[in-house]
Amino acid sequence: MSEYLPIVSSFVLVLSFIPLIGKIRKNRSASGVSLLMMSFGVAQSTYFIAYNVFFERFFMVLPFVVTGLLSALILYYFIRYNASTKQRNQLALLLGASALPFTLLMITNLAASVVFEALTYLGLVMSSIRVMPQTYKTLKSGDVSNLSARYFSLQFLAGGIGLAAELSLAHVSVAHVMMFAMILLTNAAQLGCIQYYRSRPALA
Repeated sequence: MSEYLPIVSSFVLVLSFIPLIGKIRKNRSASGVSLLMMSFGVAQSTYFIAYNVFFERFFMVLPFVVTGLLSALILYYFIRYNASTKQRNQLALLLGASALPFTLLMITNLAASVVFEALTYLGLVMSSIRVMPQTYKTLKSGDVSNLSARYFSLQFLAGGIGLAAELSLAHVSVAHVMMFAMILLTNAAQLGCIQYYRSRPALA
């Protein structure tokens, strides 16, 4: 049963984007959504895809292709509905910076396997902290009109399933456990922020 947990986690992760994208399309606005969080989503998916393709773990490529494309779709809606010239430039800078680690492949004395392993650890770090910029933006602006609680709830669930899958392995990775723990904590904190700001009008 435990071998199916990563598949279930990936499926839940993909499903989590549907309510967020639906809300953005309905409101025709992506205000309040963190540009940095979604940029991290595109970058980490790219790193995981590169790692899995290089080491021929093709069965793990599809979930990251889907989540990366969905994160990119939200960035597209952000540009279409809300982005100023300054924000467009910031996005181009963020995505350009995320591609810079691939230039390490041009160093002839550095093994490609080392580069791709480093990229996957960078992806793990991004996975751990990607919700933090969103929480900061929510606290700063109080704008939750285009945020979906179900998105963060399903992200939390996917992290919990991923943690259970990791703990079921014979050799548990401390880095992976810490990543899943951070995913749980950061998504729980963001959910708390959403509920707080949505409850404020009722208290006024």
